[in-house]
Amino acid sequence: MMQKEPRSGANSKALLIVAVVVGLLVAGSVAALYVVLVKAPTDLASATAEGIKDLFQVTPQVTINQTVVIEQNSPILEVATVSRDMSVDHRWTSAWMGSTKTLELRGTFTAKAGFNLQEPFDIDITRYPLSIDASLPQPAILSLEMRDMEILRDVDGWWNRVTAQDRESAIRALSAAAREQSERSGILEEVAQSAEARVRELVERNGASVAFRYPWDDWED
Repeated sequence: MMQKEPRSGANSKALLIVAVVVGLLVAGSVAALYVVLVKAPTDLASATAEGIKDLFQVTPQVTINQTVVIEQNSPILEVATVSRDMSVDHRWTSAWMGSTKTLELRGTFTAKAGFNLQEPFDIDITRYPLSIDASLPQPAILSLEMRDMEILRDVDGWWNRVTAQDRESAIRALSAAAREQSERSGILEEVAQSAEARVRELVERNGASVAFRYPWDDWED
């Protein structure tokens, strides 16, 4: 007859198997926590910073749970992301003792809008659930170039004639009107929306969600 294995030996083997299983579960849990809480946020930080650098020529400041892991840096001062052509009319007059001189001008301008890269461009990563709060610089008109100008009317008054200085003043007023028109044209909103779309695509491609904050205004995501 075969001898039965001592019960103590069987118990020892069972305990060893349980210990191995528990050890594997603990190791798996630790590895999973490392991936979720360390590797995934770190990889997202690197990928987001590199992607934004490719898009906007600026490395943003990146924080993970409010700890800075990447500092903001840019080789350029500003980046234009939207360009728009527009035609602007302006009427300039000056009256003296009942006599009025008039200039009517039409200018063709190109407005370029984008971001001042010396302002904060912040990416704050939350480890779990993996997500980003992005704070972009305030959109701004970066340049306004007059490409063409036409004098529609140039009319002297009875005793106050249009001078070269008057024409210079009228041209300055035309440029000011063009800047005001460009700011009302929706180009700044287009800059923000275009930037949001690019950043959102980048972040979602890397498996996270993103919300946008605008500390300089009441714009909503």
